[in-house]
Amino acid sequence: MKKVENINLGGKQFTIDTDAYTDLDNYLNSIERRFAGSSGSDDIIFDIESRLAELFEENERGSSIITLEKVRQVKLIMGTPSDFDSSDTHSVYEADHRDTKRLFRDPDQKVVAGVASGLSAYYGFSSPAIFRILFVLLAMVGIGILPYILLWLFVPIAKTSSDRLAMHGEKINIETIANSVEESITDIKDTLEDLHKNIKQKMS
Repeated sequence: MKKVENINLGGKQFTIDTDAYTDLDNYLNSIERRFAGSSGSDDIIFDIESRLAELFEENERGSSIITLEKVRQVKLIMGTPSDFDSSDTHSVYEADHRDTKRLFRDPDQKVVAGVASGLSAYYGFSSPAIFRILFVLLAMVGIGILPYILLWLFVPIAKTSSDRLAMHGEKINIETIANSVEESITDIKDTLEDLHKNIKQKMS
């Protein structure tokens, strides 16, 4: 008989046995040390924990308790800090998991709800213009805006960096999540700097 612990991971509750808890705790601590000096380290850790929670939910078939084997499987998928510190970034975990592209609404390029931009990302178009035109044409021929509304209601919006990576069909591991968060922070800083420059120019 093994003792179990109740944990909160990425905002979700799980039951985990003690061996698995020790291994997972060490793993998360190594990730925290790896990204301690990175921009948006708190966001990186949260998004990684959210992705771990998703993977554990996918693995709940047959047992709702997280075991040491389940933790090891998830680590193979996500990689470890040492994987990405080495010259061979294409480590064995990549062969154990195939990331699948998922449909999300894209909050970064949305005009109304991000439906068209989400479809554009899912189908690999560089611009959402074609889907925006399609929805306008559907409305003009009498079908109306019902298809758009249904997609708005039933397609989730991409909230985390993992969602954004899945939306574009990119690999989801600790390195790509960290890169996505850091790029988002850089984009926000650049936007604020441009805004500040524009304001100064108008005031001068």
